[in-house]
Amino acid sequence: MEIRINVYKIGSYFKKGMSKLSPFYDSDIMPSPFSGHKILVVDDDDVSYFLINEIFASYNLEMIRAYNGFEAMEYFKYERNPVDLVLMDIRMPEMNGYEATRRIKVINPSMPVIALTAYAHTQGRIDCLNAGCDEFVSKPFDINSLLKIVEKHLS
Repeated sequence: MEIRINVYKIGSYFKKGMSKLSPFYDSDIMPSPFSGHKILVVDDDDVSYFLINEIFASYNLEMIRAYNGFEAMEYFKYERNPVDLVLMDIRMPEMNGYEATRRIKVINPSMPVIALTAYAHTQGRIDCLNAGCDEFVSKPFDINSLLKIVEKHLS
């Protein structure tokens, strides 16, 4: 069996998206803890972004995507209403997550930045925290753990 997923970049810098497919939260049962918040997802990998988007799709929040650290910086430079939290991949083209996090923290020191990376070794965790990341989550991640971390920083 062969499965193909085609994901296309929309717009010149950012892609905003919501999906109704998420099985992780039912808004008919309880109010969303993330209602009205904006999250910037900085990740060059389409499959990783698709997964994150699906996890948070039913939580009544706005997700914005930047494909690398440079695009994240462009967003912070030109967007009047900043986001409430950043989910940051580390290994990306043009500008990596370490440098993007450092620059975001210069602009807004209180902005929560959560590193999401496949580089789960001890030095990777130390490097993320030294760059200014508030949390470190290794891929593949536990969905419930990620949700708890995001809720902690948005509440």
